[in-house]
Order: sequence, then C-alpha cells, then structure tokens
Amino acid sequence: MRNIVFGLFVVAVATWIAGVVAARNADAALVRQASISASLFEAVLQSALERFRALPLVLASDGDVRGALGNSDRDVRHRLDLKLARLAERTSAAAIYVIDPRGRTIAASNSETPESFVGREFSFRSYFAAAMRNGSGEQFALGNTTHRPGLYLSSRVDSDGKALGVVVTKIDFSSLETEWRSAQTPVFVTGADGVVLITSVEAWRFKQAAQLPIRPLASGDMLVSATLPGRRPADFVAINKPITIPGWTLTVLRTRDIGGAVAAARALTLLASALCALGLWAILRRRNLAIAARAAAQLELEAKVASRTRALSKANSKLTSEIAERRRAEAALLLLHLELEQANRLTILGQVAAGVTHEINQPVAAISTWAHNATVFLARSDTASATTALATIVALTERIGRITGELRDFARKSDGAIACVRVDDAIDGALMLVSAHQQQSGVRIKRRAACDLAVIADRVRLEQVLVNLLQNALEAVEADLEGACVFIEAARSGKDIMLSVTDTGPGVAPEIAASLFTPFQTSKARGLGLGLVISRDICRALGGDLRLLPTGRNDGRGATFAVTLPAAQGMGDIA
Repeated sequence: MRNIVFGLFVVAVATWIAGVVAARNADAALVRQASISASLFEAVLQSALERFRALPLVLASDGDVRGALGNSDRDVRHRLDLKLARLAERTSAAAIYVIDPRGRTIAASNSETPESFVGREFSFRSYFAAAMRNGSGEQFALGNTTHRPGLYLSSRVDSDGKALGVVVTKIDFSSLETEWRSAQTPVFVTGADGVVLITSVEAWRFKQAAQLPIRPLASGDMLVSATLPGRRPADFVAINKPITIPGWTLTVLRTRDIGGAVAAARALTLLASALCALGLWAILRRRNLAIAARAAAQLELEAKVASRTRALSKANSKLTSEIAERRRAEAALLLLHLELEQANRLTILGQVAAGVTHEINQPVAAISTWAHNATVFLARSDTASATTALATIVALTERIGRITGELRDFARKSDGAIACVRVDDAIDGALMLVSAHQQQSGVRIKRRAACDLAVIADRVRLEQVLVNLLQNALEAVEADLEGACVFIEAARSGKDIMLSVTDTGPGVAPEIAASLFTPFQTSKARGLGLGLVISRDICRALGGDLRLLPTGRNDGRGATFAVTLPAAQGMGDIA
C-alpha cells in the first residue's frame, strides 16, 4: 500500500512538472508570434506615417501656396483650394489646408464641403505655434470642426526670411483601425502622456493606459490579464514597440491559449506513467507465476506490450502531425509578413521613384536595342559583335542596379558613396544612356574632352544629372532647324569643375526661369516638375550646385545649364 501511494505521488509530481514545462514552452512560442505580429502592425503604422510626413514640407515650397499667402484675391485662393483637394484625394489625406500668420485658414482641400476649414481660426493649436516657432510641428488631437481624431503635421512657409504662414496635413487613422479590428487582435497606440490615441478597441480611445482593464500577471513579465468590452477577463501576451514619433508606443495583445499544449503534455506523461506501471505490474506478476506457466505468461505480456506500443506510436504520430501543422502555419505567417514588408518598401520607393523614372527607362531602352543587335549578330554568326553587345547589356543591367540602388539610398535619405570620378567617364556613361533618344531626335551632340579632369562625386548620381540635362536639351532642340545641336563640355573654375550642357533651342522664358527649380512646376505636357529639382538637390548633396546660365546669344535663343562640383586633388581612386 505504501509503495502504491509513493508511486501515485511520483506520477502526480511528474505530471505537474510536464505541465509547467509545456506552459513555459508555449508561452515562449506565443511571445515570438506576438513579437512578429507587433512588428507587422508597427510596419503598417510606420508606412501610414511616412507616406504623409514629407507632404507639408514639399507644399511649403510650392509656388501656388506662397502666392495665395501673399495675395488676398479669392480666385487665387480658390484655385489653391482645388489643387489641395486633388492632392488630398490622391494621397488619401484627411485634410490639407493653409493658415496665414494670424492663424486663419485661407485655403483648404475641404473648402467645398460643409466642414470647410476656410476662414476658421487655428492659432490656438499647438501644431500651428510649433511650426511658426520651429519650422514644423506635430499634434494628435480631436478635430475642432469634424470632431474626428487625427495626427496633424505642419510646416512653415518662408520667403526671404519671413514667415508667410503654415501648411497642415491631417492624417485620419480610421481606415487603419478598421484593418486592425479585422485582425481580431487588440492593438492600441499611446502618446507621450500615456493617453490612448489609436486603437482597435473603441471603448479604450482617449483613456489613460493606466486606467485600462489590463493588469500584469507577474512582475516584469509580458503576461497580462485584460477585459475586452462585453467579454470576460482573459490572459494575453502584451508586446510594446516604440514608434518614430517621440513618446508614442504601440501595444499588441495576443490571446494566451496554452491549455491544449499543457493538457497534451500532461496526458502524454500520464500515458507514459501508466505504461511504466503496467510494465512493472507485468514483471511482478510474472515473477509470481509458476514456472510451468512462464512461457504462456510471457507471450501474453508481449502481446500486451505490443498493443500499448501501438497506442503510444499512434499518439506520438498524432502529436508529430500537430507539431508539423503548427510549423506550416508559422511558415505561412512568416511568408505573409515578408510579403507585407516588401509591399511597404515598394510604397516608400514609389514616393520618390516618379522623379527619376525616365533615367531608368533610358538604359532599359538601350538594353532592348543591344539585345536586338545581339540577335542580329548571332543570326549572322558574328560571335565577336554579339559578345560585345551582350557585355554591353550586362554593363547596362549593372548600371540599372546602381540607379535603383540610388532610389533606395534616396528613400533612406542617404547621399551615397563619394569618390574621385573622371569627368570623361561620367560623360561617356550619360551619352550612352541618351544615345537612343539622340538617334530618334536626329539632333547632334558635340562634346569637348575633359582632359583628365576629375571631381569628388558619386559617378552614378552624376550621370543621372547629366542624363537629365541632356534629355531636356534634346527635347528643347528642333532637329529640322539649321545648326540644331547640343553641346557638352567641362572646364576648371577655380577649385571647382564646371560641366555645362548647352542647346540651340528656343531658350527658357523669364516667367518659366523664375520657377525652374520649384517642385511640380513644369512646361511639359506630361512632366512632373521634379527632374531639375532632384538634379539640383543631388549636386548640392555632393557639395556643388546646378544653375541656369545665359547663353550669350543676342537673339535670346538656347539655354545653358551648368553643374559645378568640387575638383579632385589627385587621380587616386577613380570611381
């Protein structure tokens, strides 16, 4: 009897230990899954924030915005209303509006709606005061007119050192919250003061995080007990992630359901204990059997052991199948996360890729031409020419890779690698990229050798600027006119090297020249108004500049764009 009690005690302890170990393993797996989910929610939120962060900054330098702030004409401001409305519709912004220095709204994307901001006073808003004081501001608040919460991003509009007003973009997170609610996972974001700003649980909005029905189960642990509206208290795993906005924190609650794992571990332990007990009983029984019945008893015992072994194997196979199914589910979830992260990266690249799409199209067109030539060479059995064409295709493909790499660096606000670049090499690369366009236009391009001049720059980005200027020059020149030509040359100018691109076109009108480097200002029917702006930004990032120079002709025709970059002191490492 004492042995039986001791055996039951051992089985009970083993079962309890198995449950504890299974619970810890299940909690660890749940924490990993919750961390992946939190990273996914954070990536979606960061994407929504980054999509709008640059919008007020770009609009602060827009000519129409400055014109409306400096002109009280209602027609001027009404045209700005329409422009802001179109921009808000394209970017899915809740509202875009312009405020004068006194805090009164002069133009808004919702000017045609009953909730129009035009004429309303917003000087009491902290985002307005911060922008007027520091140049930019951020504030999450409840709309005074719409009564809907949102994040306000503001940027000051300056002209000649004077503050003309403030441009504000409001981000509405209602669609994001709808996506969160469809995930059936409680998610919320708290501000620096601990107030819930964005949440998938409507009842928790604008409450202090300390007042939410969430209590930790153990000190310093991520396990919490939370009560959702209309539900009983349940256990969750809480994951906190900081957001790029200072003081903001994203919290994700993942349901803690480990009962199945604990029950399976305990059942397996009981089954093993039962088998051990059965085996021990069989051994003791066999020792007490008569020698005459030993053979029959042994056969019976072997049959029983075989039966129990099959049952154990079946249970083990079922458990193995469940583990494999869980691993497949985790792999599918990880694949979904990677695909969403890739979509997020494409969204971020899409915000800046439009400005340099034509620079990438040129090597693609050249690749098509060289590929066609290679096909012709192979048909002629001209292996050497085909090899040269294919090598050129490889070089152009690598160049496209470098250009797309620059798109990634631009999205990450990176200036790229700086090295000593031979000017002739950069001009050769740019001429190769525009060769197809030049042949189609029929306009000659004349160049003057740079005589081993070198600059401190990034070769790919320098070629990008030269291609942009050469493309514009070719488009400006009319091939059927006598003397139609484009000139490109380089010369030393003090401590700098100046590369100039000159065309024999009609020239740049004064009204266009005044806003030539203003974003979204263009005279082309399909232009974006970003090519020259991006080119000048690249030159300035490399320590130089891009300017429009007078051609010196009496008839006022032609245009000359000059790129100045620091001259290299030596010809050491050539990029």
